[in-house]
Amino acid sequence: MLKRGGTASAKINVQLRGGYHVNSHSPNDEYLIPLRLRWDEGGPLKVLETTYPKPELRDYGFSDKPVSVFTGDFVIVARLQAAADAPTGTGVLAGKLRYQACDAKSCLPPRTIDVRLPYEIR
Repeated sequence: MLKRGGTASAKINVQLRGGYHVNSHSPNDEYLIPLRLRWDEGGPLKVLETTYPKPELRDYGFSDKPVSVFTGDFVIVARLQAAADAPTGTGVLAGKLRYQACDAKSCLPPRTIDVRLPYEIR
């Protein structure tokens, strides 16, 4: 819930299957596909910041250096601000989460999934 002109943080829970990882939002190699959460613009909410957890550094055979990844369950936090003249009521902020899931030996094709964040402005 947000007040007009106010800010709030929203948590987006991500769960990976056991044995899988995704590259972090800042991978150590340019060719790796980063995890990215992008929000649709326009509407009464503005995303001020998206915060990702601290990545793990893991060694995999395909890279000479440790790979920056997320594993297991983790949380992405979006800091939101409602416009001062935002209409009161409920809505949904839409976004897209792009990632590539991998295990220790291979990667699945990259995917983009819809993210829907319900909100209420008072």
